Amino acid sequence: MSREPSKEVLERIHSLQKEQGKMAAIDPDTGEWFLGDTLLEAVAKARQKYPDKVFHIVRVGSPVAYQMKGSRQPRWKF
Repeated sequence: MSREPSKEVLERIHSLQKEQGKMAAIDPDTGEWFLGDTLLEAVAKARQKYPDKVFHIVRVGSPVAYQMKGSRQPRWKF
């Protein structure tokens, strides 16, 4: 099971004003993070250094990495 990074690490990442909107793959054990324009890019950078680790993903400056919206009613009719 994956652990979350420390509050301090998350605060430092979210304070990166020039990196707002980018994705960060964080190693919870070391606190090291890897930035990318996409989730895949951030994880690829992280896996180069730590190929067997599980990473915590965040979007810089956002409380969520991804958000899915949907309707309660199906759009199709039978």
